[in-house]
Amino acid sequence: MAFSFIVVLLLTLYIGIYYFPKQTFRIFGMLAKPIVCLYIKKRIANGLEMKERVRERFGAPSQERPEGKLVWFHAVSVGETNSVIPFIKEFKKINPDINVLLTTTTITAASIVEQRLKDAVIHQFVPFDIFMWVRRFIKYWRPKAFFLVESEIWFNTLYYLYEKNIPIYLLNARFSDKTIKRMSIAKKYFKILPFKLFTEIFVPSSEMKKIVQDLGSKDTTIIPNMKIISPKLPINKKEEKKLKEMFSKRKTWMAVSSHKNEEEIILKTHKEAKNSIPSLLTVIAIRHPNRAEEVKILCENKGLSVTLHTNEHHNSELTSEIYILNKIGHLGEFFSTIDTVLVCGSLIPGIGGHNFIEPINFLCNTATGQYIDNFRDVYPYFERLCQKLANEDDITKFVIDSINHYKRPVVLKTEFNYTDKWLNVIKRISKAINA
Repeated sequence: MAFSFIVVLLLTLYIGIYYFPKQTFRIFGMLAKPIVCLYIKKRIANGLEMKERVRERFGAPSQERPEGKLVWFHAVSVGETNSVIPFIKEFKKINPDINVLLTTTTITAASIVEQRLKDAVIHQFVPFDIFMWVRRFIKYWRPKAFFLVESEIWFNTLYYLYEKNIPIYLLNARFSDKTIKRMSIAKKYFKILPFKLFTEIFVPSSEMKKIVQDLGSKDTTIIPNMKIISPKLPINKKEEKKLKEMFSKRKTWMAVSSHKNEEEIILKTHKEAKNSIPSLLTVIAIRHPNRAEEVKILCENKGLSVTLHTNEHHNSELTSEIYILNKIGHLGEFFSTIDTVLVCGSLIPGIGGHNFIEPINFLCNTATGQYIDNFRDVYPYFERLCQKLANEDDITKFVIDSINHYKRPVVLKTEFNYTDKWLNVIKRISKAINA
C-alpha cells in the first residue's frame, strides 16, 4: 500500500513538473514550508542567520520602500557580492535617481554590503524560494528589473518575475559541471529550460554560452567575468599601520578564504616551511568567521600557538605561530602588508576556488590550488600573475621561495582592460529600464 502511494505520488509529481512546472513548483514550495522553517531555526542556532532580521527570509521587509524606480540585485555570498559591487557603483553613477535593493543570503556578505555600499543600496536578506514569501517580497519592493549574480536558480522567484513582465538579467553566469549535469537531466526528462525565463544572460566564455543556449537562453552575450574589473579592496590606513608594526619582525605569509579540511594543509605547510624559516608567521583568513574557535582548537591540538585578530591588542612583539583573521572586511590591510598569499577554497575538490584577483590587485605574490572551477574562465588572463599549485609540496616551496625572494613591483602590468565593455552593458540596460 505504502509503495503504491509513493509510486502514485512520484508519477503525479513527474506529470506536474512536465506539464505544469510553474504551478507544481508553487505547490511543492508550500508543502515544504514546515521543513524550511525548521531549517531556518537550525541556521539561527548555528549563527548563520540574524535572529533580529529573520523575518526578511519570509519576504517581510524591515525597511520602507523609497519612492521612485527600484532595481533588485541578488548576490549569494561574499564572492558574488564583491564581484557585483563595481557594477552597482557604475549603475548608480549612470542612474542616480534609481534605488538599488541588494539582497544576500549570508551574514558575511551582509557585512561586506554594510562596509562598502552602506549609503548606496538598501540591503535585505533574500526570501526563501517559497511562492507566498517571494510574492510578498516582490509586491512590496516592485522592482523594475532583477539582476542575479553568477549561479543561483530559483524557479518560484523567476516564474513570478517573468509572469509580472519584470526583466531578468543573469550576470557572470557560471555553473559547476555537477549543476550543468543536473540541469541537463531536468531538460531531458522534464523539458525544463531554466534559462528561457531570462531577458539576457551574460557569460564569460563561448563554452558557457553554448551551455545556457542549450538550456533555453534566448539572448546571450559573451563578456569577461566581472571580477576582472574589481577595484582594490578598501584599506583602513590606521589598521594597516598597526599591522605593519605588528608583523615587522616576522617572516609572514597568508592563506586566505580557507575552508574546513584546508587548514590541515595550511598547518602542515607552516611546520614544513618553519624548518627553513624559524621566525615564520602564518596568517589564516578563514572564509567563515564563525569557525574561528574550531580552527583555533585545531592549531592548539597540533602544538601551535594562536592569536585571534579580534582578541589581539596590536602587540608589536607578536610571538604566536598562527594568526587567525576572523573578521570580515579587513583583507585590504592584510594584502597591503603581507607579500605572499595563497588563495584557498582551491586546495580540496568541491569548493571551486576563491578570488585571486584581490591579492593580485595589491601586487602580492599570489598562488592558488588546482581546484578552481569557479574561476576557470578567469584564470587564463591571470596565469602569469598567479601560480597554480598541484600539491602540498608545491605549496611549501611557494611559501619558502616567495618569503625569501619576492619583492613587490611598483605597478601591475596587465594586458587587458574590459571596464568599457561592462560600462556599455550598464548603459544599454539602463536605457531599457528607463524607457
